[in-house]
Amino acid sequence: MELMMREEGKFRILQLTDLHVGSMPFHEHDDLTFDHIKDMTEKANPDLIVITGDLIWSEGVLGPEKSFAELIKVLNELKKPIAITYGNHDSEEGISRSELRKMEEKIDLLVEKKHLHIANDRASYCVEIKNQRDEVANVLYFIDSGSIDPLGIGTYEFVHPDQVTWFNEVSNQYRNREQDFKKDLLFLHIPLPEYKEAFMEGQVSGQRNESISSPMVNTGLFTSLLLNGHVAGIFCGHDHDNDFVADYHDIRLCYGRISGFQCYGELTRGARVIELSNQQVFETYLIETTKYQDYK
Repeated sequence: MELMMREEGKFRILQLTDLHVGSMPFHEHDDLTFDHIKDMTEKANPDLIVITGDLIWSEGVLGPEKSFAELIKVLNELKKPIAITYGNHDSEEGISRSELRKMEEKIDLLVEKKHLHIANDRASYCVEIKNQRDEVANVLYFIDSGSIDPLGIGTYEFVHPDQVTWFNEVSNQYRNREQDFKKDLLFLHIPLPEYKEAFMEGQVSGQRNESISSPMVNTGLFTSLLLNGHVAGIFCGHDHDNDFVADYHDIRLCYGRISGFQCYGELTRGARVIELSNQQVFETYLIETTKYQDYK
């Protein structure tokens, strides 16, 4: 489906992350997660919902496809466009990325994936947001950041060099747009290595309550973003007790807010809202649940 700016030149994105829906029959914490998804959607009234990975647990789960199918039913109840990228826990055991993507076809309002590219069963794609003149105003890049480091150098996987090449080639196709400021965004699950540098050296707001779990191997995606010159922000999940935003070399590196209850994390469950505009660089802020105050 095609996404378009509102008549006033605005577009709102709700970022959910780290839902960690568990095995069936569901635990009460999974029911809280489903309720929370609906609550955050009602609060934000977004034009697009983005989920940045770890939608489900799969390791040790009997029939993870059943859990994902139930989550899809909840997403369809929202009646909002949906875009997904996966995290390190989604396909650890019992289901593959390709099988998850096949199941995505059951999402009623799944976004149209432009320039879809598969590398090592990890999908990269673009979502276009058009203005009232039917021109591409914003490009959202989605890159599956993988799972466990296959080289054993660090814990978590790095953006594959083939994905960096994909970004360079595809982003060149959007260079001729008239822009007064940076308008494009990147979504992935595992934070880039530059998140560590940004926290130490950038202009920071928000919380860092645990170590930044970036890959040890740096394949140069951030440099490509700088050279491209159109990407204004990066959004990730993965570290449940971090939610900071750091301005670094004129790109904002942002964490979402943990949205699932069936996993660790001391932060109040919530979500991140991203406001796009034809008139200015994006704004972003967090929303939180006002329920479940006794949850731990």
